[in-house]
Amino acid sequence: MKKAIWVLGAIVLGNFMMSCNKGNSSFKKLKNGMEYKIISSGNGKTIAYGEVMKFNFAQKYKDSLLKDTYGQLPQYQPIDSMQLPKEYFEIFKQVKVGDSIITRIPTDSIFKDGMGMMPAGFKKGEYLSTTFKVLGILKTENAQEDFMKERTAFMKEDSIRAIGQKVKDEKTLEEYFAKNNLKPAKTTVGTYVDIKQAGGELPKDGQTLVVKYTGKLLDGTPFDSNIDSTFRHTEPYNVTIGQGGSIKGFEDGLKQMGKGAKGTIYIPSVLGYGSQGSGKIKPNSNLIFDVEILDVLDAPKLPQPAPQVQVDTTKKRVIRPLTPPVKKKNQ
Repeated sequence: MKKAIWVLGAIVLGNFMMSCNKGNSSFKKLKNGMEYKIISSGNGKTIAYGEVMKFNFAQKYKDSLLKDTYGQLPQYQPIDSMQLPKEYFEIFKQVKVGDSIITRIPTDSIFKDGMGMMPAGFKKGEYLSTTFKVLGILKTENAQEDFMKERTAFMKEDSIRAIGQKVKDEKTLEEYFAKNNLKPAKTTVGTYVDIKQAGGELPKDGQTLVVKYTGKLLDGTPFDSNIDSTFRHTEPYNVTIGQGGSIKGFEDGLKQMGKGAKGTIYIPSVLGYGSQGSGKIKPNSNLIFDVEILDVLDAPKLPQPAPQVQVDTTKKRVIRPLTPPVKKKNQ
């Protein structure tokens, strides 16, 4: 997480329907079609303008959970009309610590007038919903410190969980290989690589690999590709070795493949997106990448520095770099 403050824009596509006997069971409706209700604990003061709401959320469409942050780092959102869509600002400015918020919006409202293509499996007339649980209300100057404390605690717990998860990942992958009669090679890092077409010299740190890929879950469901046009990006993907620009297992697998190589990389979750997951990738998911190395590019050469002019401070005379003497004609 590069920023402690979470910006809410993508939450419109969220969400989680829930039933509860507390509070008002009816939803209030906003002008854009969004409906909401606040299930209040009745304690504390209402959040003030400029304060930061600390919360967890869960997203669901019908019975499909799209994303949730429970068991992960809390989210932080300034209650500021300049940073929030006006509908969310109107809702969030009413909350107190301990409140739960449910928002829902019809698919028709989200995808009308060309506002994005409706994802496969989504239907008109259905609701996308989100629940938020307000964990705290913070002053702006205290939000970063609170985030760092949460992050430190989470990373400590996550590193402990990762030890056990690594064992689970290896068992799951070994069973998958046995079932499908696969014999990929395991790297010292823990990635599994099955090279189907040998390539040239293995890449070195600083070199950039130009890659075509398709990423899949272990059940074969694709989650990203720059080969399949339905994912809307077909440009090659550049990975510079040693810069950490991709998940650890992906780079580790690519390091085993030179220019022209084709193969499959099997990545344990602890070398992928770990316990947090990412988008369609659920937490603790093992991944498969079919890849082709189109090219291996050397790191660009740095320009040579210009000769330095030195000054003799004792005589105040400029000393220039030595150059060979110029011969005169007829000498």
